[in-house]
Amino acid sequence: MADKKIRKFSKTNRRRLLVVFLFVLICFVLLVVRLVQINVKNGTDYEKNVLSLLNYDGQTIPYKRGDITDRNKTVLATSEKIYNLVLDPYVITHSNIDKASEYAKEVLEEYFSISKDDVDTILTQQSDSRYVVLKRKMTYDEKKPYDDFLASEDENDAQKIKAVSSGIWFEESYQRIYPFSTLACDLIGFTASDNSGLWGIESYYNDTLSGTNGRKYGYLTDNVDLQTVTEEPHNGKTVVSTIDINIQRITEKYISQFMTETGAKNVAAIVMNPNNGEVLAMASAPIFDLNNPRDLTVAGYTEDQLADMTDEEMSDALYTLWRNFCVNDSYEPGSTVKTMTVSYALDQALVDPNEQFYCDGGQTYENDSTFVSCNSVHGELDLTGGITHSCNDVMMQLSDRIGITSFTKMQKLFGLGQLTGIDLPGEASCAGTIYTADNMGPVEMWTSSFGQGYNATMVQVVSAFCSIVNGGYYYKPHVVSEIASDNGNTVQVFDKTLMRTTVSKTTSEWMKNALYETVENGTGKAAQVAGYKIGGKTGTAEKLPRGGKERLVSFIGAAPIDDPQLVVYVVVDEANAEDQGQSSFASTIASNIFSEALPYLQIFPTEEVTETTNENTSDGSYDDQFDEGADNSDNGTSDDDE
Repeated sequence: MADKKIRKFSKTNRRRLLVVFLFVLICFVLLVVRLVQINVKNGTDYEKNVLSLLNYDGQTIPYKRGDITDRNKTVLATSEKIYNLVLDPYVITHSNIDKASEYAKEVLEEYFSISKDDVDTILTQQSDSRYVVLKRKMTYDEKKPYDDFLASEDENDAQKIKAVSSGIWFEESYQRIYPFSTLACDLIGFTASDNSGLWGIESYYNDTLSGTNGRKYGYLTDNVDLQTVTEEPHNGKTVVSTIDINIQRITEKYISQFMTETGAKNVAAIVMNPNNGEVLAMASAPIFDLNNPRDLTVAGYTEDQLADMTDEEMSDALYTLWRNFCVNDSYEPGSTVKTMTVSYALDQALVDPNEQFYCDGGQTYENDSTFVSCNSVHGELDLTGGITHSCNDVMMQLSDRIGITSFTKMQKLFGLGQLTGIDLPGEASCAGTIYTADNMGPVEMWTSSFGQGYNATMVQVVSAFCSIVNGGYYYKPHVVSEIASDNGNTVQVFDKTLMRTTVSKTTSEWMKNALYETVENGTGKAAQVAGYKIGGKTGTAEKLPRGGKERLVSFIGAAPIDDPQLVVYVVVDEANAEDQGQSSFASTIASNIFSEALPYLQIFPTEEVTETTNENTSDGSYDDQFDEGADNSDNGTSDDDE
């Protein structure tokens, strides 16, 4: 086989290769020289430009939502700082410290009981992640041992601390806490997951209770140093309510007692200072836990019932539970509003206080067969007797004298069918249920005179009643007395607000005496409290549809009646009893509230207490003479009240 010819690299090719090599070398040298020039002359400027393109994400610092307290500054709602434990896998896995990952696993297991295997999985599978939450809603006590470790000066821990300090950190937030759980739940309300208020004071004063988040972020100095700046959060303000936690407890105790012993669809009560419109207590049943407002078992639902509920049924049940019956719901008020009918007739000089009336069991509309009945045939009664015996016939006769046009003005004067302006959300006005001068006829006026045929709210009735017993001054009801900064300085005070006058002082004095007689000798005997002069009025309203057994009973009273300092209004809706129309259900609850609240407020007995058998029982037997319900009117358009 012939030898393979070897091709030689010619001198020309070698020269060309040398030229190319020299050219590349010269370019490289020039590039290096230029980079040196740039670094020497403009290095700082370029470094700034590059660093400015980096993303320095700021850290939000949450504000603390303001507290809600009772009138004596006892905290009813507050925000507790909680912490989320956060791991930065990228920092740990890219650390220049030997054994950084092992240190992190040791620390997380020792101080937070997180297994090394779980941490190892995160560091392996999410090595480039910057944010992994390991634990949520930790308390300060739970994180303190780790804080103490970081603050340790032990040289043996120095390397470990350095390795984990920037890769394990805490994210701060706040959790709303209600120290008394169910107490005043309807009134206080609660917050949503975004820290916004739902229901009650939490909702109405949400803007006041809310603050502004702070922020921690970085920026570059002229020396290209990364500096951090912290903008501190502005915390929410404290809302000081008019509620007295002890009177609230008393009120809820006796509502709960009634629900346990008898039970009802709903029981509600308002305790108010009649001289300034401050609400001292407001409660209804059933209740719920403010710390877990979606737990329906607290309201008496069983696990089986909850399991059978659809999502819509669950939502309806929660909505019903969260509503504040005293403000959001309306009902036919019954005979408690007879106080307004009589007061207005007196004030307008349409009746003489000593005038005699005759009750023959009801009234018949002369151009029709409509008969509106009374609860009994009372015979001869004076005006005080019309109140103490709760006579519908007397009220109808008074309404005839008032007349339709003036009667509608009277209802407006006392705030029926109007918003009171109470500082709570969702107040019902009931305006659509109130007759106007254009659509009110004689029969509608008669039934309205004793509280049937239209709706009212508890806060409407109690505000009107307060004006009748305090000398005629209608004050705007309110549940908040002042706003304070987060350091306790008062920034706003809500004093009493006089809206209008309703009756003269002379009429008020006469009414207080009639209300006292009602409790002493009439339908309100169950409201008596030994040693105290109590004045009040009962109410029994027949619910729709007429002719059934469903009744709503109530009592509203003031004490001491000669100088009222406290008004208590109790409503019992559909008691679990064969006879739901016993007004003593409500009167007894009111009596119990008075008996504890008055001494607590240092209002002491003024009457001699004699040892006699207490006739005030809750079976209603003593008040059948006065309070027994009668049949409906012939056409069912009206109802006998008590």
